[in-house]
Amino acid sequence: MRARDRKLRIGDAERETAIALLGEHLTSGRLDLVEYDERCARVVAARSGDDLDALFRDLPDTTPASGATWAPGRRPARTRPRAEVLLGLGGAALLLVLVVVTRDLWLLGFLAIFLIAWVARRR
Repeated sequence: MRARDRKLRIGDAERETAIALLGEHLTSGRLDLVEYDERCARVVAARSGDDLDALFRDLPDTTPASGATWAPGRRPARTRPRAEVLLGLGGAALLLVLVVVTRDLWLLGFLAIFLIAWVARRR
């Protein structure tokens, strides 16, 4: 993320993500309860990404489990669960095999609908 973007004002979603990250550090033992409370209060008062970054400088980098928009110093990449991808590809392969085996071209319509719905759901 560019330095200019870190100066932009943040919203509630970024604050919630920062608090969730602090919670992960609390449960892993990197923060005690008092320090967690102090940092959460500073998150609520934060106005920009730079303000949030200052709270994480002494902590290791973690990726938010929620996939939200803010992470210290960077935006996390959206990841797809491997099972979801394999299930979708398996379903498409099964329909394609049915088309080849039965030579019923009308099944191609189902394949197209399946692929469109699968791609739309992944976005």
